[in-house]
Amino acid sequence: MNNTIATFTHIEGDEKKEQIEQFINRLFNEHLYEVQSVASEEVLRSISGQQIIRRIMESIEDDFTVVAEEYHIDKSYRDTYYMYFSNQHFQVERYCKRLTFLIGHFSWGNLLGERTEEEKKQIEKALIGTCVIKPVSDGVVGRTLLNPQYFVPERSVYIRKSKYKINLYGMELEIEAFPYQMQDRETMRCSEVTLLNLLDYYSNTYKDYKTVVPSEIIESEQKHSHERVLPSRGITYHVLTKVLSDFGFAPRLYNVRAMRKDEMSGILQQDELKRLLHYYIESGIPVAVNVEPDSGKGIGHSLICIGHSVTKSYEKALERKKIVGDGFDGKHGIINSADFYDSYVVIDDNQFPYEVREFDKMSIYSDMHVTNIAVPLYKRMFLEAADAYDIALMILESETWGVFKWAEEYLNGETDVILRLFLASSRSFKKARVEEFSKQSIELQAYYAKVRMPQFVWICEIYTKEGYERKKAFGEMVLDGTSASKKGIRNIILLNYPTGLYARNPDQPESEIDKNKFLVSRWCEISAYEKNLQFI
Repeated sequence: MNNTIATFTHIEGDEKKEQIEQFINRLFNEHLYEVQSVASEEVLRSISGQQIIRRIMESIEDDFTVVAEEYHIDKSYRDTYYMYFSNQHFQVERYCKRLTFLIGHFSWGNLLGERTEEEKKQIEKALIGTCVIKPVSDGVVGRTLLNPQYFVPERSVYIRKSKYKINLYGMELEIEAFPYQMQDRETMRCSEVTLLNLLDYYSNTYKDYKTVVPSEIIESEQKHSHERVLPSRGITYHVLTKVLSDFGFAPRLYNVRAMRKDEMSGILQQDELKRLLHYYIESGIPVAVNVEPDSGKGIGHSLICIGHSVTKSYEKALERKKIVGDGFDGKHGIINSADFYDSYVVIDDNQFPYEVREFDKMSIYSDMHVTNIAVPLYKRMFLEAADAYDIALMILESETWGVFKWAEEYLNGETDVILRLFLASSRSFKKARVEEFSKQSIELQAYYAKVRMPQFVWICEIYTKEGYERKKAFGEMVLDGTSASKKGIRNIILLNYPTGLYARNPDQPESEIDKNKFLVSRWCEISAYEKNLQFI
């Protein structure tokens, strides 16, 4: 491999396992990667670069080709090299290797020469992903972009991903993925890797955020630290949120000990923290998750949550439903859809990309549980999840605007409703609703098209138990995501009940919602909004 710019290795036929082992042995043995002389407990329990590559290859069921490129310049590693490794006495290499995985049999003949747009799309369709190998620490896996459909069971998860462009010998290809890489334990520990992956995702997805390299993260850390930050010893989540602030976010940090609990309904602090995590995941916002030892001693760990599983359990959710009291004689219940789900998709440098883990077992360390979550909110998202949920409950329980009053006829004796809460951009939300209603109700289409909304809105969809299974809501509430929590019911922008629509303009008080009541002659159910996460 060392004497060529690139090699094409074909993994095919009945001896794929042996071929994979030969490839990995050749890949790692031809390079004298630095060896960890002292194996810490963390290193022993973490997944290695070799294991990552092996699992990628073993997960691909079809015959495939690996394109191995020597002398690859990885922006992140090259920045780290000049910041840190170039200052060391013993030489450290500047170049990385990059592996590109393609379904089918490929060679130079497929990449060279003139290609039609259709031929390019066929190559793009065959693209499984790319993986960088850094020349340090036993071949640490660097920036990796993998199409999740090859690595999670089919139709099993909802996740957030972004469309990336990669260049394979002058040919620009696109792949949908979430970035992954491992820590090198010198310049980057788990918290820095969390930041690097988050910032990589946001800069690639939204024009509001710039591309960030490791030296900029280290520089930001240094501003908020009382000692040197290299070699890295990791950072706390208080520093992590300060770094996010430096790069244009308005982060919100939640700690499990600050969570409220309701022992009467069995809601513990850990459950409340999981609910908050779920609201943000449903909003399509990747969340940094901090796990710490139960003993309170020793170092913690950091990872990213990017989605949740399809599997849900009604039993716990029914046990935790909120009984509606005043005005309704305590005969109705509100079920939180966040309680249905317990498994989440994580990006963790100690695990394979897109692992699905239970909330109380997110880390590979069995004695660690979630203590903090850091949410990288946009700077104009002022209303946070906990307050949005409280406001939604206040409205739905009220005698004036309550769902059990205004949808009583539709419910037809049904005593419980299910709430699904999430944040969305008004542009995407209105577009989805207008397109949906154009086929069912011109009245609803016109109303949603005309209503004025800020840049971000909290949506609370309202379901019956049967409707939730069909993904059809019978009502929804739109709240101002740019407002403050103290405004309470004044955050209402729109209420959509079977009995009519209620809305107000920015210059109207909430008392005038009734004046904007609109009776729909052709009312219809509302499809679950699914633009925040992708179904894999």
